[in-house]
Amino acid sequence: MQTSETSITARPQTAPVLLWAALIAIGIGWGITGPLSKLSVSTGNHPIGIVFWNSVIGACILTPLLAITGRRLPLGRPYLIFFMVCGFLGTALPNTTSYTGYQHLPVGVMSIMLALVPIMTLLLALPFRLERPEPLRVLGLGFGAVAVALIALPDTSLPDPGQAVWVILPMIVTLAYAAENIYIAARRPPGLDALTILCGLFWGALIQITPVMLAWGAWVDLTRLDAPEIAIIVNSGLHILAYMGFVWLIGSGGPVFASQVAYVVTGVGVLLGMLVYDERHSLWIWGALALIFAGLALVKPKQ
Repeated sequence: MQTSETSITARPQTAPVLLWAALIAIGIGWGITGPLSKLSVSTGNHPIGIVFWNSVIGACILTPLLAITGRRLPLGRPYLIFFMVCGFLGTALPNTTSYTGYQHLPVGVMSIMLALVPIMTLLLALPFRLERPEPLRVLGLGFGAVAVALIALPDTSLPDPGQAVWVILPMIVTLAYAAENIYIAARRPPGLDALTILCGLFWGALIQITPVMLAWGAWVDLTRLDAPEIAIIVNSGLHILAYMGFVWLIGSGGPVFASQVAYVVTGVGVLLGMLVYDERHSLWIWGALALIFAGLALVKPKQ
């Protein structure tokens, strides 16, 4: 899940070496979640059941954290609607789709495709006039579109040409995250900080995913504690830690600096896919990676 932060006008001074160390650590943590996600579904664990546990773990960690820090989860009608929408767009839909994607696509390809979130966010922001169509940023959108074409269209791009149909799954993930970003920017109720939003959306996702999990028979038994089940637990914790670190990084280094974590996440995901799963990518995939990196550089926020 990825949420947007409001512009921060005053930031405490933090040593540059600490900022860079945090950025790299956060990127590595998020990058590791790709191989762990593939491991989570490797023995047939249902994506919906995994998302159920992601939501449970997230809610159980963040609810006490809010209480310890003197904050609470507001339960008025506007807040509940907000948390339910964010829970669907930020966890229930993209996580289920993402785990399904890892069942069918290489980790490296998923990591590259998921790096499209900032580009997709800009694409959705333009019709709502949340961003202006500046020429260089529009060029970044074009780079992202060409990158997707390089992955999906050539027969020799993916290890199996039949995998191309599954590229739609990470596209749905990026669209959901981008829609969540736009929704938060447009409908964020007053008085909500990022961690309160994150806690609320985990509860919103849990409320929505639980009946689906029960109806689908998608229960995942974590008590087995084999490697895939351990991966589910570690993945959930890593994501929460990385997100909280990312929130700190925005406040300490600014949103432009923090946005560079996307390069680390994607690079680590591609590298670990090669090391752990012996993935080898075609020139089409490497070309797509270069275009997405170029696109990210062009669409990043100015403030």
